[in-house]
Amino acid sequence: MRTLLTLAGVAGIALCAGCAQAPFTKADVDGRIVCDSSRMAKVEQQARLDNKEVRWVNCPTVTLRTS
Repeated sequence: MRTLLTLAGVAGIALCAGCAQAPFTKADVDGRIVCDSSRMAKVEQQARLDNKEVRWVNCPTVTLRTS
């Protein structure tokens, strides 16, 4: 029983690892537009200090550039 459970666990881990995304390459990242999470965090922190509520309709965007 213990062997069967171990084999099932190893098989499950192998299946999950097989579904993982490939790491991004420079060509994948360059010019990609994403949400600017640091700017959003600053706005939300300031809103908490001012006792205000923030509701995001569209997130502020930033274009990733690689060097």
